[in-house]
Amino acid sequence: MTAFARAGAALTLLACTAPLQAHAQAAAAPRPFAFSVGAATDYRSKGISKSDDEAYAFVTADWKSRDGLFYAGVAAATVDMAIGASYETDLKVGVRPKAAGWDLDFMAFYRAFPDSSPGADDDYVEFRAQAARNIGKWNVRLLTWQTPDNVGAAEASNWSEGRLLYKVTPRVRASAALGRHSQDNGPDYAAWNAGVAFDVAPKVELDLRWYDTDGHAFGDRFDGEAVATLTARF
Repeated sequence: MTAFARAGAALTLLACTAPLQAHAQAAAAPRPFAFSVGAATDYRSKGISKSDDEAYAFVTADWKSRDGLFYAGVAAATVDMAIGASYETDLKVGVRPKAAGWDLDFMAFYRAFPDSSPGADDDYVEFRAQAARNIGKWNVRLLTWQTPDNVGAAEASNWSEGRLLYKVTPRVRASAALGRHSQDNGPDYAAWNAGVAFDVAPKVELDLRWYDTDGHAFGDRFDGEAVATLTARF
């Protein structure tokens, strides 16, 4: 084969394989958008019920940059709040850097309750700092939320939590968390939960969990309860 023939064959091979390589790279590239829908037997947030111990539904839409560093998202969920709200809407934006083996997450978050009773303090802004790390089959996560002015009568508040997760199998995860909520003009309490999450189908998770607090005297929303949550991701 002459040099010209070899060069021609090489160019032909390159032309044939380039589309396949481009397709493989496109398939491997992370998707910038993700969506989820779900429902649960109770809406637990910071340990207490936001749906008055009744079932609720939720939907989320999230975006992340190609390198995964920056992200933003919106969400909506049904609630049953003392301020008269039956649903909530969320906006968030954040950044996820890495440092010394830890996955960090810093987020600004806005939540509103559009159909609250007239005159109610029906929205708030929160800021979250989170650090997580894998150690073999274990995952450790520490986080803190700071709220300058909480919803309703509560004012400045802080929720801090530690969680430990163990990957039982590739499709089963057991975890437990302990947190404390400190509020100005609102109840202070500790809350905890423990449960197991199962991948019941591709991108479908069933979480079975027990929630409880030390604030039973503050009302039924603080009582312990078993909660089942089903989430589908797209």
